[in-house]
Amino acid sequence: MSADVFTIEPQWIVQAPYLRCTLKRALALQSAHNVWSGTEHIENAVSMAYGDQLPDFGRWELTRSQLRTLKIAIEWRRATRAASDQKTAPDILERWTQIEDEVIAAYCAVSNEAGLHSI
Repeated sequence: MSADVFTIEPQWIVQAPYLRCTLKRALALQSAHNVWSGTEHIENAVSMAYGDQLPDFGRWELTRSQLRTLKIAIEWRRATRAASDQKTAPDILERWTQIEDEVIAAYCAVSNEAGLHSI
């Protein structure tokens, strides 16, 4: 596996739309919540949310920068979900959590492979 690209294979069809939705929400609230601190992540988020990099079917091949963008958005989404009083169905939450954990693990693996320490 190259440190430049990491492959993720989603298990459920709801996972890609969920991550695209997460990115779109983060982009919509970027000015109020300051989800990302740099334009690189905002550009990544736009291309992943509105492009074909997170297809519903098949594997995703993402760079470390794209994984970091997703990781930041996921952490923001988890925090907003925890602060909300709305409850998500356990089976749906399981699928969301599974892909969130996989993206975060992929980012950590790629960062460690590159000699960087992820936080």
